[in-house]
Amino acid sequence: MAKVALVTGASTGIGRQIAGLLANSGCRVFGTSRSPQGERLDNFEMLPLDVTSDDSVRACLAALLERAGRLDVLVNNAGVELLGGAEEIGVDEAKWIFETNFFGVMRVTSAALPVMRAQQSGCIINISSLAGVGGAPFQGLYVASKHALEGYTESLRYEVKPFGVRVALVEPGFFRSEIGSRKRLPASPIPAYDRARERVLQRWQALYEAGPDPAPVAQTVLAIADGRSARFRHFIGPETFMAEWKYIVPDWLVEQRMRWMFGLDDLLMDTLRLVPLLGTALLIGVAALARLGSRR
Repeated sequence: MAKVALVTGASTGIGRQIAGLLANSGCRVFGTSRSPQGERLDNFEMLPLDVTSDDSVRACLAALLERAGRLDVLVNNAGVELLGGAEEIGVDEAKWIFETNFFGVMRVTSAALPVMRAQQSGCIINISSLAGVGGAPFQGLYVASKHALEGYTESLRYEVKPFGVRVALVEPGFFRSEIGSRKRLPASPIPAYDRARERVLQRWQALYEAGPDPAPVAQTVLAIADGRSARFRHFIGPETFMAEWKYIVPDWLVEQRMRWMFGLDDLLMDTLRLVPLLGTALLIGVAALARLGSRR
């Protein structure tokens, strides 16, 4: 019997690739979006789903079960981004991003688990981000939502393992995706942050646009779904070294690299400022070695 998979946020980007690859592998796949354009997309079926609505989640799961009778793989992929300084973001805006990135995952997972527990089998894959294990300038609320998702997911896996349900996290870096161009900005921006925020926004969009194709993310999800990967965390992308790097190098160096990465400081100018200091240190070292040699 073919596995039945549900992929949220499957109309574009990473979600679409995940749903398509799972379908090509032999799964019967249901993708979701708030307003699907038609019954099918590529080679998988589409269902309407607003993860911020309890009624919509219940209706989506009911429709899936009516058509397929079971659910083997849940991929919580739907997500939104909010770019703004911590001081600029209001509580209502913070609630907006958490409604999708965290509470949306909770809603869909809680609706799917009774089905998986009854089957005594299932796999839940939550799409997080490298932001789930580190901070980033003007991304405080997005980062917070992904940190919350990571803690929730790590705790969940202990609870559902006795029912034969596997749980995994996928943490991509910067892959080509529409989410970067759909960022929401603060409703009440503070002028003092305008210059820095604009720099970060430009760098963030450039990283998404220049990022690699998200096919490796979909391939990782497939490997988890079919049991070829038993790991819990799956860091993917050229930036994944940052996940471990931050625990090895000093905090000031982690911060400085992030400031260079997002244009808050100028790497070239900072390097040029260091040249005289490095030159002086080199001369002192050479002089010390020469003096030591003369004593011998």
